[in-house]
Amino acid sequence: MSPLPERYARPSVVLHWLMFLLFAGALAAIEYKGTLPKGSAGRALFTSIHMMLGQCILLFACVRVWARWRYTAPANIGAAWQIASAKLVHWVLYAIMFAMPISGILFVQAAGKDVTFLTWTLPRLVAENPDLKSTLKSAHEFVGNAVYFIAGLHIVGALWHQFVQRDNLLTRMR
Repeated sequence: MSPLPERYARPSVVLHWLMFLLFAGALAAIEYKGTLPKGSAGRALFTSIHMMLGQCILLFACVRVWARWRYTAPANIGAAWQIASAKLVHWVLYAIMFAMPISGILFVQAAGKDVTFLTWTLPRLVAENPDLKSTLKSAHEFVGNAVYFIAGLHIVGALWHQFVQRDNLLTRMR
């Protein structure tokens, strides 16, 4: 068996930072949308941007799962509780990468609207249903709020390793 690498493979690093940019963009778009008047062209534009970035998150989440399977990760660093915490946060982040866009797509479809990706209309997975729409909207917003907390834990953990423990953890993701 070959030794574990010291760094993540280049595709994993690129996907990590791409997902960061997609999440930041999707969250920024929906937050800014909320400042615009209802019915305005700007509000519609930022809703569209949010939805497109969310669909990209789903697409690249699938690629990330493949990359996670394909490329060996470096050894975990830290005490047992830190490793367990990091694994939990990573698995929750992966769950969010799927739950956010899927709940968003289903929420829009339950509202009776089509969801398009570039020029393709996605297949209808749910029929128009106001009760389901309300439930899915709540789920999408809950996961959206959770991402701030979970991503914050991820960032604080990485910074703790880098600047308090000084174990150069961040060099693994460059």
